[in-house]
This record gives sequence, structure tokens and C-alpha cells, in this order.
Amino acid sequence: MRIYLADLSHDTVGLATEVFPLNVGYIAAYAKEKFKDRVDVRLFKYIDELDNAIDNDPPDILALSNYPWCERIGLAMFENFAKKKPEGIRVMGGPNFPHELSAQKKFLNERPLIDIYTYLDGEVSFSNIVEFIFNCEDLVEARQKLKTYPVNGCVHVGENGEILAPALPNRISDLDEIPSPYLTGLLDQFFDGRLSPMIQTHRGCPFTCTFCADGTSLVNKVYRFSTERTIQELQYIGERVSKSMRSLHIADLNFGMFARDVEICEFLKELKEKYNYPLYIDTATGKNSKKRIINAIEKLDGVLAMIMSVQSMTPAVLKNIKRENIRLDDFIDLKHAIKSANLPTSSEIILGLPGETKTSHLDSLNQLMISEIENITPYTLMMLNGSEMATIKERKKWGFKTKFRVLPRDFTKLSNGKKIVEIEEVVVETKTLPYEDYVYCRKIALLIAIFNTAGFKTVIKILVQNNIDPIDLFILMLTRLEDSALVDNHQRKELTFMCDYERDTRGELWKSEDDVINFFEDDKKFDGLIDGTYGANLIQTYRALCYTECLKEFSQIFYNCAKEILHKKNKNKKLDILMSEAILYSKGLIWNILGTNRLDVTPIAKLNFDFKKWVSDPDEKELMNYSFKAASEVTFSLSQEQYKLVEDSLDRFGRTSLGIGKALLRLNYNVLWRSPDLNNKTKNNFTDSKTIYLN
Repeated sequence: MRIYLADLSHDTVGLATEVFPLNVGYIAAYAKEKFKDRVDVRLFKYIDELDNAIDNDPPDILALSNYPWCERIGLAMFENFAKKKPEGIRVMGGPNFPHELSAQKKFLNERPLIDIYTYLDGEVSFSNIVEFIFNCEDLVEARQKLKTYPVNGCVHVGENGEILAPALPNRISDLDEIPSPYLTGLLDQFFDGRLSPMIQTHRGCPFTCTFCADGTSLVNKVYRFSTERTIQELQYIGERVSKSMRSLHIADLNFGMFARDVEICEFLKELKEKYNYPLYIDTATGKNSKKRIINAIEKLDGVLAMIMSVQSMTPAVLKNIKRENIRLDDFIDLKHAIKSANLPTSSEIILGLPGETKTSHLDSLNQLMISEIENITPYTLMMLNGSEMATIKERKKWGFKTKFRVLPRDFTKLSNGKKIVEIEEVVVETKTLPYEDYVYCRKIALLIAIFNTAGFKTVIKILVQNNIDPIDLFILMLTRLEDSALVDNHQRKELTFMCDYERDTRGELWKSEDDVINFFEDDKKFDGLIDGTYGANLIQTYRALCYTECLKEFSQIFYNCAKEILHKKNKNKKLDILMSEAILYSKGLIWNILGTNRLDVTPIAKLNFDFKKWVSDPDEKELMNYSFKAASEVTFSLSQEQYKLVEDSLDRFGRTSLGIGKALLRLNYNVLWRSPDLNNKTKNNFTDSKTIYLN
């Protein structure tokens, strides 16, 4: 039996999902172990490769993963496959699938190209499908029987359109029963320098967040792969990964929260020392047990950030989304420990959660900034199949009003001319959040994404230590930008920046999925997806535009607003002087960070304070405690490694605004900014670089 398994990624403007197809690798490894030479299994990641294989050598079974970013391309592959081999069996699986029986019925009847769906963990369920087909005379009989007899662990409909039998989860408690797709060589073809290796150390999530597809009680029990196996896989990856590949993805929902994760991190440190890999780890760190997580990831020397996925800091909202069991006190109390361990920090927050208001959302952002979280990722609430929040009951309860938009980078034009655009449904209004407040919060989110970073940390810290809420700075900045744009007549890009962003924020939303599909059937409009006119991740893209086209001018507005708000509250000339020095330090960090000529000039600032020590000291002393004995020169340099990391990432994702936006997301959080060296103790690696004094 010939089987094709695919976890597809769109690749029209660079890879949209750049990880190994680990998910289908597990399913393939389990099936190969069970059926041995009775099955011939091939794995796919790239759309054109699968498209060609279906055309030239169609399989008996085509099985595809289903996430919001690959559902429509999967259905298009099924359509081609059905034409080439009508009797072939079309299987889909993955989390983009509802749990309610009535919703499952609706889902499958609206997608008749799907013959059968594997429910939750797919290894056993898919093997049950293979066994079912082997017990039939041929594929034609198997197709007929799939309309009559249920397959354990799967969801499919009979001739009358009804679900044959409710699917029960087929979860494996001892995950080592699944052969490793790495150690068996099944994933070797994907060490191609483009895809990032991905591992999984455990499955399941003990939390019940209603916005998440993994919030169901069906997967609350956590099962683990053995530590020994995980270490063997990491060693295997380290020996084979391309020198240009710097990242590792860990597909856990709560990495670091379990005791054995310390041992895994210790091995990752050894791996990095031996292979200079990984230099960046992308994963979701645990929602509780923060001290344990700190103990684990501090061993990685900044390779993995401390991720605080709070989604909201409002207790009533957390209760509404069944997240109140996550201890926010840990988040605040561990600030000292995080800074002592010198861990980069990141947090996620979602706009549009039930019960959230404009005021409470901005307050959540403010609390995160006061806690000195360096990178805050703002999301718009997405309606996910399989999440409790996407059910009809929850939609009515909270008054969700939704729109549809293109998933960034997830679009393709197939060889037959068919255009595929992946679409997401997002909440833009609730009972407590009017649409105009949604738009306002999105504008604030962009400013925070640009400026609440290590490059501008000294400025924000001056405000915080003088009892000024950081959110007030961004509110003032937005007001100044919008007022200036009204009288500017569109002559200066930095002043019309927010107007352009607001226009695109409103314009990216559609009333229905059909509206999106019909709009992009036009060739010129589809080309607009490629050049970034439509369908971009707006915060990523506008952040990239700012950093590449107008950072110097745009940051000056930020600095002016910071000075204004500080002086207005304190009217203290000494504080004004401190702020001026903090700004000078910031200018050095952000100097020409993405310019093609960024190695040609190295900035120097004459400073009276050790800002580097001040921002990293966990004791939170005031800046005056970090004064030099005499004014000192600080050189802001780029290392060879910094330069190469950025260039490799830009080569991988592209140098358009879309590509730069994705590259910034994937880079280690602090690699972008210049390094401050007191009296040039650390020589710039680029000896031909000229120097310039900042003022």
C-alpha cells in the first residue's frame, strides 16, 4: 500500500511554517513499525513536490495534516488526487477540527473531499484506517465500507450524512511506543537548510483555556517521551543540521514546567557548545512552576526566552476563559529571579477576550511593561475549531462579532492555475469592546511592538522608576502622531505611519470567507498578496518598515514624548538630564540596525552612567547609583556573529517587508541591537569601520 503523508507549508513569499513535518513523521513511523514492508510511506512538506507526486504517481492513501494555515491547500490536494485516482482514500487529521458531534457533522458534510478524519492523536487512528483498508478487497470496496462501518478513533459520515459513531480518543500513554521519526531516518530528507528541526518531549496540557484547541478535557492528561529518547534525537539533529540553520522548535505546550526539562536543557547547552546549535529555541514555556522554568532555561544562556503567555492580566477575563488557575503572582514575584539569571523575556496577550475592555486591555499591557517584559506579542482573538470559545453558545454569550482575513504568507497559486488563500476568523467586537476600541488597541499594540524592546529599555525604565505608567507614553505618542498627520499633508512617512497602519487594519477585514476567496480570484489582486499590498501580518510588516525606513525619525518622536511626559510630571532638570542620557544610550543601541551599510560606521557616546549594568541589575536601584567616576566613551558595536545571524535569517525569509517581519520574529530577541562596550574593551570585529560621536 502506497501512502503519502504531508504537513504542507505555503512557500510563495518564503516559508510560512518553516518546521520539519514532525507530526506526520510520528504517524509514518508508527505505521511502518506496525505494517513493516506492507506499506510504502513518503513524507512531504513542500506543496509543489506533493502536487507533482500526485500527478505522476498517485498513492493509495493521501493523508494530510489540518491546521488553520494549511486547510485549504489540503482540500485542493484532495481535489487533484480525486481526479487522478478516484478510488484513493483521502484522510485528514489535526487540531483544526471541532469536538461537538453536530459541529463535526457540519464540518465533514461541508468538505466532502475528506473521506475520514483521525481524531486527536493520530498514530493509532491512522493505523486503524490502514488496517481497515487491508481487510477490504480493494480501494473501491474500502471506500464503500467507509460509508457503512465506523473506524475506531476516527470521524466519518455515512451515506445519509450522519456521523457513523462518536470518536473516542486513541491516546498512547507511553509515547516511546511511537518509533522516533528522526532515529529511524524518516526525516533525513528535511535537513535541507530551509526547515527548522522540531522535537516534542510531551503531549497534552493540564489547562483548560477556552480559546485554545488544546483546552479540551480530552487531552488534559500529560504523557511524555523518555528523556533518553529526547536526548538521542537532539544529538541526531545536532550531527546533521545545516550550519546555516540556527533554530530549534520544541512542540510542547508547557516546556520547562516539568522536573526532567532541566536535564534536557543541560544537554541542549552541551549541544550548543559542540555544534554551535541551537542559537534560538522557539517553544511555549510553562504557565506555572516559573521557578522551575527559570532553573531550566537559565542554563541556555539566552537561547530560550522566559515566555509569560498571560493573554490578559484582568482576573475577571481570566475566569471567563478558564485560565484563573494560572498563578499571575508568580509572574510579578519572579522579576528579580529572571533578571538575576539574565533571561530574555517575552509575553503574549490577546485582544478581544470575553469581558475585556479597552481600559483593561491597556492596563494588562502596562503591567507587562512595568514588569520589564522586553517583547510583547499582541494577538487578535482567533476562532479556532476545537476550542470552546468557537462554539455557538460561547459566541452568543460574549457577543462576539467576527471578520475574516488572510493568514499572512499562507497563499499559493498551483500549477493548474488554482489560487489558494488560507483564511482566519477573528473577533473585532464584543459586548465590552466596541469596534473602534479594537482599532485603537491595535494601534497601541504596534507602537509597543516597535518600542518596548531592549533598544529602548532605558527610556521606559526612567519613566517606570519615576512612577509614570509606560502605557501613558504610548497613548501620548499615538495622539501626537495622529495630530501631526492631520497637518503634515503626507510629506513625512514617520508622521503618516499610523494613518497607513489604521487604514490597513480596517482594510484587512472581510465579512465572509467567500468574500476573501472571490476577491483574490483576480490575478492582479492575488499578485497584491505577493507584494504585500494585501494579507500581511500588519504588526510584523509595519515594524519591519519602521526599522528599515524611518527608525531614526520615528524614534525621535518616541524620545520627544518620553521627555515631555517626564518633565510634565516632575519638572526636575536633573531628571531631564538623566532622560537625555538614556536617550543617547538608546540611540547607540538602535543605530542603523538593518541597513546594508550597518558595518561601515560604529557610533560612540560619551556617558556619565553605566546603563548596561543599570538595566540588568535585579535590585532595581535608581540610575544615580550607576554613575561613572568620570564621563566615559561607550562604543556600540556589531559582532560578526550578530551580523551573520541577521543575514542568515533575512536570506531564509526574504528581504521584503514581509520577509523582514518574519525574520525579526524568529531572531533571538536581543541579537538585533548593537552591543555597548565601555571604553571599547571589546573590539569591533570589523576593523574598517569608521566611528561617529552621537549627540
